[in-house]
Amino acid sequence: MTSSSVPPNTPRTLKTAKIKITTKCNRHCDFCIFAEGGQGENMPPDTFKQVLDRLALIPFQQLHINGGEPTVHRDFGTLSGLAREHFPKQVMVLGSNAITLARNQRLLDATVTYYDQVLIGCDEEHDNYDEVRAVVPVLRRAGKTVVINSVLEAIAPDRLGQLAALCDEYGAVHVTNHVHHVDVGQPANVLGGLCDRNVDRHLMIEVDGDCYRCFNAMAKNDSEFTVWDDDFAAKVFAPRRKHYDFCLKCHEYRDSGLQVVPALTRHTASV
Repeated sequence: MTSSSVPPNTPRTLKTAKIKITTKCNRHCDFCIFAEGGQGENMPPDTFKQVLDRLALIPFQQLHINGGEPTVHRDFGTLSGLAREHFPKQVMVLGSNAITLARNQRLLDATVTYYDQVLIGCDEEHDNYDEVRAVVPVLRRAGKTVVINSVLEAIAPDRLGQLAALCDEYGAVHVTNHVHHVDVGQPANVLGGLCDRNVDRHLMIEVDGDCYRCFNAMAKNDSEFTVWDDDFAAKVFAPRRKHYDFCLKCHEYRDSGLQVVPALTRHTASV
C-alpha cells in the first residue's frame, strides 16, 4: 500500500538558489570557509549572466547572493540589477557583513533597490557592530526584512543583548547559532543515513560553477555537478547517494535513516 502527503507528480521546487559571486572578503573570520580575504576571486559579469540563464531552467523561491562578502565585488550593483531583471518574482536575498553598506551609499542604495531581505553576520569575528547599527534602521525604513545572525562562540553576552535590543527597536530578527564550518569539539555524528535537512532547500553555486546541495558542503571533492552540465536541471533534484565531508561534524545534521535521498521525499512506500 502506498501513501504520501504530497501527490507523486507534484513538481519539485527548490527553496533557495545561492550564487557565490566572490570569494573576496573584508574580514578574516577564523570559522569561515567561504572567503579568501583580499586574495579571492570575483565572478565575471558574463559568467553571472550565464548562471542566471541556467537557473531559469529550475523552479526556485529565493535567489540568495553571497560570497565571500558580495558587496566588495566591483560589479555588485550591476549583478544585483541583472538578477532582479532575470527573476522579478523571486525573493532576492543578500548575505553580507554590512561593513561596505555602512560606508558606501551607492552600495546601500543598490541593496535597497534590488533586495527583499538582508542577512547580516554580526559578532566579534566580524567586528561590525557600529556598521550594523548604522545599516539596520535604513534597511528597515525601506521595508526590508533584516536577519542578524551571531555565532555564540564568538560573541559576548552584552553584545547579544545589544543586538537583541537593536532588533526589537527596528523590527529586525536576531538569531544565534553555533559554528557550523569547523569542528568545535562536538562529538562526531553517527552517519547511519543521509541528512534530510536540506532536501529541496539549498543549491549553492560557486564562482567557477561547482554546485552543492547543502550550504555547509563546500569542499571541492563534495561538488556533485556543475551549473554547466547539460543535465543540470535534472541533477538538482536527483537522488543523493553519499555524505558530504562535513556531515560528520555538522551541527545541522539530521539523519534521514535513508541511504538515498531525496528519492522518497515525494512518494513514500509504507506497509
